[in-house]
Amino acid sequence: MKWISDLIDIIFPRSCAVCGKTLSGGEKELCLNCLMELPRTGAYIADNEMEKQFYGILAIERAASYISYSKGSPYNNLIHRIKYDDRPESGTRMAAAAATELMQEGFFERIDVIIPLPLSKKKKRQRGYNQCDYIAKGISSVTGIAIDTKSVIRHIANETQTHKRRDERWENVQGIFSVINPDALNNKHVLLVDDVLTTGATIASCGNAILAGATNVKLSIFTLARAGKSI
Repeated sequence: MKWISDLIDIIFPRSCAVCGKTLSGGEKELCLNCLMELPRTGAYIADNEMEKQFYGILAIERAASYISYSKGSPYNNLIHRIKYDDRPESGTRMAAAAATELMQEGFFERIDVIIPLPLSKKKKRQRGYNQCDYIAKGISSVTGIAIDTKSVIRHIANETQTHKRRDERWENVQGIFSVINPDALNNKHVLLVDDVLTTGATIASCGNAILAGATNVKLSIFTLARAGKSI
C-alpha cells in the first residue's frame, strides 16, 4: 500500500543516483533536474558512430546506446549503482526508458530474441547477479521480445577489463564465449545487450561467437551507455 511506501521513504530516504538529492514520491533513480540533463545519445540513426566502431570487427545490423559515458561525469554513478551496488533493478528501469524511446525509431523491428552478455559462473556468484539480465528485462518489458540466457555462455572467467590497455582488452576476451544451443538461434535476429561499450572488445568476442556458432544469424547491439561521444 502507498502509506507503507511513503513510510519506507521517510525511514530510508531514496536519493538521486547523480546528485544525491532526496527523491520525491514520484521520482525514481534521478531527480527531475538530473533527468532533464541526462546525457542521451539522441535519436537512433543508421551508420552512427557506435555502429562504425564495429566496422571490420563484427558484422551487425544496427547498434545504439542510451547515454554517453564520460570520465568524471556524475552520471557514471547510474552504471556503478547497477553494476556494483546491488541495485540491478535500476538497470531494468533505465533500459525500459531507453526501449520506449528507441521503439519510436524502429530500432527493435524484426529482432527475434535478446541475449544479455553472459557473465562467467565465478563472476556471477561473486556479484550475485548479471546486470545485463536486468537490462534485458527492461527492454523485453517494453518490446515483448523474448530473452535467452541459456544458449550462449562465457566458459572462461577472464580477468576484468577495467585497468587494461586497449590491446590487452582485445587479447583478454579472445575465445571466452561459446554457443551451446545453436538451434535456438538459427535463422534469428539477435539483440546482444551489455551495460557499457568502451573498446567493443567483449561485445565483439561474444557477437562473433554467436555468428560462428549458429546458422544464418543476424546481430544487433544495445548498451545502456557508451564511452566517449554520443552516437
